[in-house]
Amino acid sequence: MNTDRLAVRLRAVTDEWFVLVVAVLLAVALFGGWMAYSAYAEEPEAETEEQTVEAWSSTGGFSHSAEVQRPNEVFEVDERLSNQPAYFTRVAPELEGEFTHSYSADSGDVTVDLSLERQTRAVDDDSEYWSTGEPLNSTTREGVEPGEEVRGPFAIDVPAMENETDRIEASLGSSPGDVETVVVAHVGLEGTIDGETVSQTDSYELLVEPDGDTYRVDGPAGERQTAERTAEVEATGAQSAAGPIPGAIVTVLSLATLGALAVGKSKDTLAPAEVDLERLRLENERAEFDDWISTGSIPEDVSERTRVEIDTLEDVVDVAVDHDRRVIEDREAEGVYYVLEDELLYVYERDALAEDAERAGLEPPEGTDPLADDEG
Repeated sequence: MNTDRLAVRLRAVTDEWFVLVVAVLLAVALFGGWMAYSAYAEEPEAETEEQTVEAWSSTGGFSHSAEVQRPNEVFEVDERLSNQPAYFTRVAPELEGEFTHSYSADSGDVTVDLSLERQTRAVDDDSEYWSTGEPLNSTTREGVEPGEEVRGPFAIDVPAMENETDRIEASLGSSPGDVETVVVAHVGLEGTIDGETVSQTDSYELLVEPDGDTYRVDGPAGERQTAERTAEVEATGAQSAAGPIPGAIVTVLSLATLGALAVGKSKDTLAPAEVDLERLRLENERAEFDDWISTGSIPEDVSERTRVEIDTLEDVVDVAVDHDRRVIEDREAEGVYYVLEDELLYVYERDALAEDAERAGLEPPEGTDPLADDEG
């Protein structure tokens, strides 16, 4: 088998070059020890790097509703429709809403200025052509802590808003872009959050879009905005991750292998037995001439021909080549090879040492080909 042959070859090479193998293993063990000591003794260099982290966040959003004011076939008068994508202008002409703002942090004390205004403007993707504004509400709260909500209500008469838009467009004669109306919430924060001074203003918009007998409302219900800061963090090099473990493993494995070889050498068990070497030689020789050898049996009348004894397998293969014949390996008698030529029977039988190798406990080759992996 391949494994047996490889083991015999390896043992033979190791025994022949024992001193060199020992020297190499000692060098590897020393190198592993140096690796382990270096990783243990040297402090990993600490590096710092800047990372962007979230400092705190704020959340702002609109809620809206409209009360049914006129009788109709669907809704009851005084019924309140809340947070609808669209409302009916005839039955619920007044849009009421509220903007709510809060912030999240570990600690904070800020003053919140909240102002609401209605803006009507003409815009396109890149430009704003004109804009008018009307204040809706404003409030100021001091000492606002994390999680506290600041609210600002508003109300819009949608038909009156449409009439105003029509008057503006009529006064201008024509208007480029698209005309739209939005409720803008401006939120100013002044104070301290997580120990840092804060002074900023954020804006949120709610679109109110008349469309015939309905008007649509679209805006954030809870838009989260994040305040970020840059922080220095300590980064440890990847070299320190494994530590001295790889070097220690190399040292232990090298010394263990060295010890096993030394024991084998002292007990004279490192070198393969003579029968093992002979068996390996025979298998290699058989594989070398495999192209000229076939396995089979010869008839009894052929065995009565004049026998010509051949000393080696190579010689019997030469005879076969000279006479353009095949070498027949006897299926029944292990290690017997024939070449049939006219009235002659050329025979090669393996010597006694080969037979001793088989009796020494090595498994004989299986099947018709003793070197199954070397076929072809």
